[in-house]
Amino acid sequence: MNWSRVKTIAILVFALIFVFLVIRYLNLFPKEEYLTKQQVDIAKSILSQNSIKLLCDVDRRIYYVSKLSVTTENKYDSIVTKLFGKRVDRYQNEFESSIYHLKIVNQTLFLESKYYQDPFELFDIKKGDYIKDYDGSFIQVFRGYPIFDGRLKVIKQKDNTLYIFSKINPKRFEIKRTRAISALEAVFNLLNQQKGIKEIQNIKFGFYLKDFNVIQGQAIPVWRIIADGNVYYINGFTGMLE
Repeated sequence: MNWSRVKTIAILVFALIFVFLVIRYLNLFPKEEYLTKQQVDIAKSILSQNSIKLLCDVDRRIYYVSKLSVTTENKYDSIVTKLFGKRVDRYQNEFESSIYHLKIVNQTLFLESKYYQDPFELFDIKKGDYIKDYDGSFIQVFRGYPIFDGRLKVIKQKDNTLYIFSKINPKRFEIKRTRAISALEAVFNLLNQQKGIKEIQNIKFGFYLKDFNVIQGQAIPVWRIIADGNVYYINGFTGMLE
């Protein structure tokens, strides 16, 4: 018997087992999971029986994610493209790719651009119709995930417009991925912690940094739920209201 060959094979087998266990532990390649239509229908029925209206679609995907390491940035500037760089993703009902667009909807600022150019140079529109004194939020996107919520003040001045913003600079995800709660779990967790809700108007999965005063930190996965006009963040791991 060739003991050297046996030893080599044994080492390879143990190495493969080790790699398999590491991949399984870290959830590097999680299987895709989705809520069933039956689960969604049952949840809708329960909500209806409790006089709670569900006015949006339910994301049926089960996300396997990790925390996101980030740094924060707070600056003053007078040019939009300097604030956000050459491309900013606009998050609304879906992700789109278009030329620079600025829009304020429900106290959220949406921006998107593929060109390093002032948005108002691309359209025959009056800047005064769009740029007004504003104090609200905007949503960034990183690897397909929205990041809630940057802050922005827009102050009209005599010769220009001043933008005062707090934004996130995403760095990297942790290696180990964990199963996040589903959209339905998030909704019912919210209802258990916040009484009297009558309408669920929007549900989106993304990442959230609670404290913009830190220089660096971790954005956690959350379900962002708009209910009765108020915005709530449900921790994607614990199910608790942030």
